[in-house]
Amino acid sequence: MSTQNDYQRCLERLAIAQPKRKAALVRSLLPGIEAALTSGQTLKDIWQALETEGLPVSYHTFHMVVWRSRRKRATAEASEKQEKASDAGGPVVEGKKSVEARDPLANLKRLEENRPGFQWRGTQKVAPGKENANGKGQW
Repeated sequence: MSTQNDYQRCLERLAIAQPKRKAALVRSLLPGIEAALTSGQTLKDIWQALETEGLPVSYHTFHMVVWRSRRKRATAEASEKQEKASDAGGPVVEGKKSVEARDPLANLKRLEENRPGFQWRGTQKVAPGKENANGKGQW
């Protein structure tokens, strides 16, 4: 019967071994790829350099793996920021801000208030006592 140490050694050997799939191989190289991208290299230049070293991956596969991993990381970072913002305080109802805390038309109202020039709102002012039963003035 195997022990926990045997299982741990087995997992360490698997982690050290070269990945069997090309996408997994590219994912294992992502920290170096990101470093090269931040230093100003293009993705195509990085792929060509790795191809000359013997990386058996097409540019399309290489590009898609890098794109997906960056998108996945950006999504994870955005969800972490959202969780931190919701933990910081403020009314939250089932993961969304409550209606009382936000006004969806606030931006339009602000723009309406600050609009330059003459503004006719089209409202009728009725003199007191000139209203009929339904609350409208008689003309």
